[in-house]
Amino acid sequence: MSEEKFDFGAMVNAQMKPFRQGFKFPKSYNDLKSVEPDQKKRQAEVAEAQEEQADDAKKTPLEASILAAFNAGDPISGKVEKEVKGGYEVTVAGQRAFCPFSQIDRFRKPDAVYVGETFLFQVQEYGADDRGVNLIVSRRAELELEQQALKEDLKGTLTEGMTVNGTVVKVLDFGAFVDLGGMEGLVPVREISWDKVVNPRDFVKAGDYVTVKVLSVDWERDRVSLSIRECQAKPLKPVKKGEEAPEEPGIDVAAEMAKVNAAGENFTSGAFAGLNF
Repeated sequence: MSEEKFDFGAMVNAQMKPFRQGFKFPKSYNDLKSVEPDQKKRQAEVAEAQEEQADDAKKTPLEASILAAFNAGDPISGKVEKEVKGGYEVTVAGQRAFCPFSQIDRFRKPDAVYVGETFLFQVQEYGADDRGVNLIVSRRAELELEQQALKEDLKGTLTEGMTVNGTVVKVLDFGAFVDLGGMEGLVPVREISWDKVVNPRDFVKAGDYVTVKVLSVDWERDRVSLSIRECQAKPLKPVKKGEEAPEEPGIDVAAEMAKVNAAGENFTSGAFAGLNF
């Protein structure tokens, strides 16, 4: 090898010379090569991100809890302060919120008192505008979620022939709907009372607490038929003139005491008051 300094770059340049004239970079490479970084756009994005971080840093722990509940769909506690136009003012985690009349309950209760009470609410809307924080909550949404959970439990326990308690939620011309604590059942007009019922509203109203008997259950169609009159004493038929009044059936005292013992109930001195031994 010559003692002169070997020029490796010159050798490569000489060998590549025949190929360089016809070589062109792919279009995608040329496009990328020609694009200049948009410094203004990048600066704007960074500034926006920093502004969001600053806003988050300014949020109090209470405000953060509202945002967390809104994003996760979790309930949050709130106190109904007063009635305002269109609904109620509610204090939620230190913030003033609005709950429309239609969202304070699942059904209208004329005598219900909400002001001063504390309930669980779902945050329906949470944001801010030029007027301040915009916070809308719904107690009805939370009640409906609870209702769905109760309904699943009810499916495993409710059967025909049972006697249960419920609350009348609405009364229509053809009957009354009763909330059983997870599902509504219908009491047809004929099952409201042993008396002749022309207008169901003369016998029951929304908010009434009633005892009903389960006549039928259809889970496929989510229908439950109920009876109020089956839980009431059946009136005796009037005695026609010239007929003798029917004798009341005798009571088997021994049998009644056996029932008490079988049920494990304690006997009290007045348990059989009025029975003839």
